[in-house]
Amino acid sequence: MAGQQQDYLLRQIELLGLFVARLRRRNGPPTAKDEADLNEALLLAMHLQEKNFGKPAAEFLLLSADDQVAALKSGASKSAGHERCLTYATILKDTAALYDFRHSEDLALGARHLALHVALSVALDQPGDPMFVRTLVGDLRRALGDAPLHAPTRELLARFEQLTAQNRP
Repeated sequence: MAGQQQDYLLRQIELLGLFVARLRRRNGPPTAKDEADLNEALLLAMHLQEKNFGKPAAEFLLLSADDQVAALKSGASKSAGHERCLTYATILKDTAALYDFRHSEDLALGARHLALHVALSVALDQPGDPMFVRTLVGDLRRALGDAPLHAPTRELLARFEQLTAQNRP
């Protein structure tokens, strides 16, 4: 059953990503239909987060980033915990893009910060697919640009960069 739920989440995330790509290709100001679709996509993103956590948003959004990562890993194998964390980071990355289209820069920044923190947490825990995680971390860092990082995320990033430098030939 858990595998089926993860497959469902991944298919829905793919749809969310396609919607974001469609909005990026669009020329001109958003139409009323675009606005309605955007609101629907944000609701889908929240629904996917709730499915991934297995609890209402009101319960997990109050947790710190580290506690959210721990909740996603709880009761799961290392691989399954990483997958749930990376699913969450991907949803947050797409959600940030949706917030950009709504001109909600603070919300987009917050979603990217949290996504980076979650992705770095996995990257430092010997993930099964390190290239995917490195790519996700790189994408999020580029999207954040020069935005200052929160201290815990800065610390994770420094450890990640040190680990990455040590593993280079």
